[in-house]
Amino acid sequence: MIKIGTKLTVSDNSGGKLAKCIKIIEKGNQKTGIIGNMILLTLIKFVNKIKVKKRVIYIGLIIGLKYWISRLDGSYIKNFSNSILLFNKQFKFLGTRIYSIILKEVKFKTIKEKKHRTYFHKIISYSSFMV
Repeated sequence: MIKIGTKLTVSDNSGGKLAKCIKIIEKGNQKTGIIGNMILLTLIKFVNKIKVKKRVIYIGLIIGLKYWISRLDGSYIKNFSNSILLFNKQFKFLGTRIYSIILKEVKFKTIKEKKHRTYFHKIISYSSFMV
């Protein structure tokens, strides 16, 4: 589960390496973020200064958790690190390649989002492997 202050690894080629969660963007009074939720974050470490900067607030999509995730078929999934994808304020994806797997839960949650559906379809097409 992602809480405020959690450090996350960026798993795309946008230039960010390590990020810190500021707030979970979700309807209601949710205090933890799960797979498929959007969060506000800032970068702690980065490589490319052209695409991303240090003191700018970005939006991130959670695609992996260290916590065990149970599915309806009875299987459990766990990642090695908490991972996210970087977006700007207009919900445009900053990278062109995704380095980690994308779970089915991310696909189902992002398709429900009607406002920015086209950007999320691009993410699903960028991923090379879906579990």
